[in-house]
Amino acid sequence: MKASIRMKIFLPVTIILIAFTLAVWIMFRYTLDVHMNYNAKRDLELTIARVERVVNETYLASAAAKAIGAEEDTERILSLLQSEVQTEGTETRMLAVSGGYRVLHPVSFDDSPEMTEFYSLFLTKATGAEEFWEQGRILEETVGNGKYLLYYRHVENEDTDRVKHLILYTPIYDTSIILDQMSQFLLLIMIGIAAVTIILFWFVAGSISGPLIRLSEAARGIGEKRFKKVETGATVKELLQLEHEINQMQEKLEQADQAERTFFQNASHELRTPLMSISGYAQGIQCGVFEDTAQAAGIILDESTRLTEVVDGILTLTRMDQLRYQVVPVEMDIEHFVEERLERLEGFAFSQNKKLVFVPGSGHKMTVDAMLLERAFSNVVSNCIRYAKVQVTVAVEVHEAGVRIMIRDDGPGIPIGEIDRIFDRFHKGKNGNHGLGLAIAKASLEYMGGTIFAESSSEGAVFLMELPHDCRSFAPEEQVQK
Repeated sequence: MKASIRMKIFLPVTIILIAFTLAVWIMFRYTLDVHMNYNAKRDLELTIARVERVVNETYLASAAAKAIGAEEDTERILSLLQSEVQTEGTETRMLAVSGGYRVLHPVSFDDSPEMTEFYSLFLTKATGAEEFWEQGRILEETVGNGKYLLYYRHVENEDTDRVKHLILYTPIYDTSIILDQMSQFLLLIMIGIAAVTIILFWFVAGSISGPLIRLSEAARGIGEKRFKKVETGATVKELLQLEHEINQMQEKLEQADQAERTFFQNASHELRTPLMSISGYAQGIQCGVFEDTAQAAGIILDESTRLTEVVDGILTLTRMDQLRYQVVPVEMDIEHFVEERLERLEGFAFSQNKKLVFVPGSGHKMTVDAMLLERAFSNVVSNCIRYAKVQVTVAVEVHEAGVRIMIRDDGPGIPIGEIDRIFDRFHKGKNGNHGLGLAIAKASLEYMGGTIFAESSSEGAVFLMELPHDCRSFAPEEQVQK
């Protein structure tokens, strides 16, 4: 089963937060226990080091120890040991026992229950009832209700009244109660944080999934040609950008849909007019209405030519719209190409009492589809011839980015408000033919990676056709292969 994006975001975050909370709780319990044991052991080790120094330097290594009385010597050593054990900040305690198993330190050990228990344990081990402590190692012992870290030191001494057994011990506090209280408090805090975070992430995930759902509905509407601006209320930058792109796409698709409807309406009109004329004259010839059938046949031929041009233009635009036009790039001299095409248009210009003027450049070779360029160039020049007063001027300029062909007429110019529409399909000016010439020119140039735009002034209209030096890199089939 597929999960929603909200659950895809929410569930992993929830699992991570719960796992993190449990991990922190477990680590806290473990590290606190380890920390308490570590502190107790360190405290004992420091005390052991000081006691060993006193024993080695003051008791065992003292040459004068034999000369001193046993009682006096014992009191002196006990005093030194006591001063080393009872330092500030330590919890280590000492039990000093003579060779005759008499407690030398502390004197009033009966007042301390733990001392009594340690002494009883010592007597039990010393009399052989249990295995005696290993000397020089820190051991863990359970004495009474508590746990202790213990260190035993046997002092070589023949005098039974002097210190012979040293026992150092440090309590290991039972942290279970503290751990239970603190861990419960910590667990409550973590649960609270996790709950707040989960709630926040639920709304954060909703702020992403909600706009996506609305965008999906908008995409579904686009597929059904229901173009409506979508407002998701998203607060995420990427979603806002996606919303903007979808709205822009809807606007363009709506414009394209409207243009398609207009195109078919205009195309049907442009096709219906010559067909009606052809049909009317053919019926007239059939019924013997026209005495001069040659004239009627000429009109039928003219309308058929016009019909062919319209159909051919529609097919050309359709192939380019669907990227099905096969580009055939060839290398050519652009000045020679323009001059040759102008020669072919001389007859049409002469019939309109117009003059064609060519301003050649220095000669430049470029790679281009000759048929597309010829169609675009001829359509623009023919359009300028129809609107020019006296002449049409054509100039070729070569620059670093490509080639520019400038076509200028000395006519009235392009009316205000028309300059943005002259390249629309089936948009006809005052002296226009069927409204496809400039649209085909624009589509042909763009198909090769070029552009065309128009300028107007009181001195006439100017069309600027720009193309790259090599149009092969802009061929749609080559772009798909790349």
